[in-house]
Amino acid sequence: MRALINLKLTMESGQPPEFLWNKEGERYWRELGDGRCCYLWQRNEELLYQGCTESYVREFLRLDDNLEEIYAVISAEDEVMTRAIERFRGLRITKNDPWETLVAFICSINNNIPRIRKNVQCLLSGGCVLPPEQLAAADLTKAKLGFRERYLKATAARVANMDFKALGKLSYTEAKQELMKLQGVGEKVADCVLLFGFGYLEAFPVDVWIARAMRAYYGIDKIKEMRHFARERWHPYEGYAQQYLYMLVREEKP
Repeated sequence: MRALINLKLTMESGQPPEFLWNKEGERYWRELGDGRCCYLWQRNEELLYQGCTESYVREFLRLDDNLEEIYAVISAEDEVMTRAIERFRGLRITKNDPWETLVAFICSINNNIPRIRKNVQCLLSGGCVLPPEQLAAADLTKAKLGFRERYLKATAARVANMDFKALGKLSYTEAKQELMKLQGVGEKVADCVLLFGFGYLEAFPVDVWIARAMRAYYGIDKIKEMRHFARERWHPYEGYAQQYLYMLVREEKP
């Protein structure tokens, strides 16, 4: 399958796959919860897969997103974004299970990527994050989650008694408001779940790296103004702009 994608960048860019998937050589793999393993790898412009369907790969890697169109929108009169696109061309937003995405980003609170991965990996059964009702009742001591355990337990108990995936039918604003009713879910975590779990490309998560990027590259100090700037300049692809900024600022460290 041919596609404009840099699989390595996509899988190793702080998105949920970095916490949920494994890597052997140039292959990425994970169990799908039904005894099967999905393998993904890239050979030049050819995207290869095994143990899963093309439709699964297309949805997960958002291969129907028109990157050239997205690039044209977010780089218009924007030298910083043009530079980021040149450097990280082929980086895609991924579409992940909403519950797994929520768990991963609650684990991310005041945390770093290696430790987030360790935390999330402790919450897997059969390759997938424990379902809400099981997570709420599980002994999570070995996961060493710290204060995040309290958030996860409370949120799991609440999600177990709601139609969580139905949030994806709401508007972006409505879905964000509902997510922020869960323990441990502030604006940043909510936006991560909306972007990487539910597929709302207008979500613009602001973590310490994005805040640094917005200050260094655009001279904006207040988080509310950062979100307004993103909406005005990059809509409807704020999420893609965020991911390219994230990669750029981590590399350049301005």
